[in-house]
Amino acid sequence: MIGNSEKIWLILIGLTLVGIFFAETGQAGWLLTMTVATLIILKGSLVIDYYMDMRSANQRIRNVLRFFIIIIPVMVIMVHGLGDEIRQLTSVF
Repeated sequence: MIGNSEKIWLILIGLTLVGIFFAETGQAGWLLTMTVATLIILKGSLVIDYYMDMRSANQRIRNVLRFFIIIIPVMVIMVHGLGDEIRQLTSVF
């Protein structure tokens, strides 16, 4: 019988395979960026809720982790959209 942890693990593997599929298409663009951002949110939520067992944790701690899994995809999207500007800001020459 498959338990809850195994089901979550299989979902995480499935989401990883979706990410691999999109990455291997070679189509770098907004679709890939939005897919990666969505996968970060989904996988992060599953790991935080089930493997870190934060469903019953202090709400403040859980909110900090939720903020983290929101800010990272936002940064991924910003880097895709503002890549040239970021490169200019961070280049030495």
